Amino acid sequence: MALSFSLIIFSAFFHSLWNILLKNAANKHSFTVQIHFAASVIMTVILALFFPEAFRFDKATVIFALCSAFFFSFYQIFVAEAYKCADVSMVYPITTSSPLFIIIWAYILLDERITPAGFCGVMLIISGCYIMNMTKGSNKLAFRGILMAVLAALFYSFGAMADKMGVTSVNTMLYIYLMTVFMTVFTGFFVGIAHIHTKRAKIQWKLVILGGMALLGSTTFYRLGLVDMQIAYATSLRQVSSFFGLLMGIFFFKESYGLKRAVGCAVIISGIVLIRLGM
Repeated sequence: MALSFSLIIFSAFFHSLWNILLKNAANKHSFTVQIHFAASVIMTVILALFFPEAFRFDKATVIFALCSAFFFSFYQIFVAEAYKCADVSMVYPITTSSPLFIIIWAYILLDERITPAGFCGVMLIISGCYIMNMTKGSNKLAFRGILMAVLAALFYSFGAMADKMGVTSVNTMLYIYLMTVFMTVFTGFFVGIAHIHTKRAKIQWKLVILGGMALLGSTTFYRLGLVDMQIAYATSLRQVSSFFGLLMGIFFFKESYGLKRAVGCAVIISGIVLIRLGM
């Protein structure tokens, strides 16, 4: 279990890394598709060279990979739509509340139970992420924005359940590979439809390769850790990427660091400790 805990933390670091690269990309939509494609290519090469047995077909694994990629793709779409209608301070805490739904689905479908300390840890991490991302806005609140944020959290929770079932299926490495490839296909399709008349962006090869490696690290480490960890704990620990993102922003981009973010960091770290104690 200690190894799974470490793998999830590593995945959170890589998740924040590729998001930092995305933040500084010239064309964010094109860059998203490009790094997904790069991650798929890199993983194809790695599996072909070192894990050829991963390509052994399994029907259930393929279905779970397709389902998780579908739900995660729509999660990204709903988040984008929610931010068009409502302020970040209202949308963000709703979209990060998916672990609360996951606790319910895991109880019903997987018979998973979490300890009181673990539940408090989940709540602290969600609260810490909210505190760190609170913004002063015009309160441009709209029902559509809230609805989109709730749908984002729901779709993420559905994808997370398919994720858990996929990594514990017959062929874990095949699942991770197919999920990566399917995400590339869905992302490319949706971005292509939304920006069909947009001028093609120049490819920043070094950033794309680095971003693809970071995305692959995030995807792979998280799902390897998920094999032996309860899904509610894993999805909550993944939110630690907000903490890593803050550190990278401070050290590499000289972003400001105020009291609000310090409190958020402290709350997140407290949540991590409680989850570790509750495992």
